[in-house]
Amino acid sequence: MKSSLLWSIPLVLVLFQIHTAHAQPSHRMLADACAGCHGPRGQSASPMPIIAGLPEAYLEQTMRDYKTGKRPSTIMGRVARGYDDAEIDALAAFFASEVWISPPQELDPKQVKAGKRIHRDGCSSCHKDNGRFQNDTTPRLAGQWKDYLQIVLEEYWLWERRMPHLFMSIAVSEFDEEDLEALASFYASQR
Repeated sequence: MKSSLLWSIPLVLVLFQIHTAHAQPSHRMLADACAGCHGPRGQSASPMPIIAGLPEAYLEQTMRDYKTGKRPSTIMGRVARGYDDAEIDALAAFFASEVWISPPQELDPKQVKAGKRIHRDGCSSCHKDNGRFQNDTTPRLAGQWKDYLQIVLEEYWLWERRMPHLFMSIAVSEFDEEDLEALASFYASQR
């Protein structure tokens, strides 16, 4: 009896090691891999986008679009292909549950004022509440990093970024580079 018990202990330990080696990583462990670019808990340093507090469905769809190549990228497509659907769902749930914190930024008050006018005249119907509004297809802009916003606006303006909405390229095509910087400044100034 003692010898069979002694033989079963190593077997149980081996089976436990096999199980833990194949267990799904926790959402926190997955999110830690994103911290290099998106910061701890999704609170990035400029110019990487803040993703904490964005809608879960928006984050899921964005990752799936990167994974399939529907949303072009330099790095995120390669990163997203490393995750299965359950891991993408876990990441989206984790970051959506985090609190958005608008970072302090040095902004030119004249640009902010000009950007407010541009927002009011051309962007407020979709980006309501001065860019605070968000839903499953529209991310929050208010309090996002100015440098990131300016990069994205310029990509739409140059027709380099067509995702998620082709409409954005059409909407910003009437602006000039100063308008784009002003608009980015306005959204960055909002809390």
